[in-house]
Amino acid sequence: MELRKYSDIQPFPFGSLTIRDLTPGGVDGISLSDIEVPIGADTPPYAAVGNDKVYIGVSGEIEFAIDGKTVRVGRGDVLIVRVGEQFRYHNGAYRPGRLLLVQVPPGTAGGSQTGDQEDSPAT
Repeated sequence: MELRKYSDIQPFPFGSLTIRDLTPGGVDGISLSDIEVPIGADTPPYAAVGNDKVYIGVSGEIEFAIDGKTVRVGRGDVLIVRVGEQFRYHNGAYRPGRLLLVQVPPGTAGGSQTGDQEDSPAT
C-alpha cells in the first residue's frame, strides 16, 4: 500500500495552469495528475502523442476544442482525447475549474493509434 498526501505533493506551474503529479511510485504505463484551471486560463493547441488522455471533471466547467469540435467538461464528466487528436482547453466560466488527468497507453482508453512521444504543440 502507498498513500500520497495531497498536501505533500508540490505543485508546479504549466502556463496558466497549476499541476500536481499524483502518480504513485512504482506504477508504470500510466500517470495521474491534478490540474487547477483558473478563470480565463487558455492552453495552446496540442497534438496528443504517446498516450490517450482521460480528463475527469472535478469542479467548474472547462471547454475543450478537439479536432474542431467543442465540448464542455463539468463535474463528473469523462472526456477521452485519443492519440493523434489535436486539442486545447479554456476556462471561460466565472469560477476556477479542476480536472484529473489519467494518461494511459494508446488503445486502453477506447482504441487509438500507438505513439511514443509526449504531447507536442500542434503545427
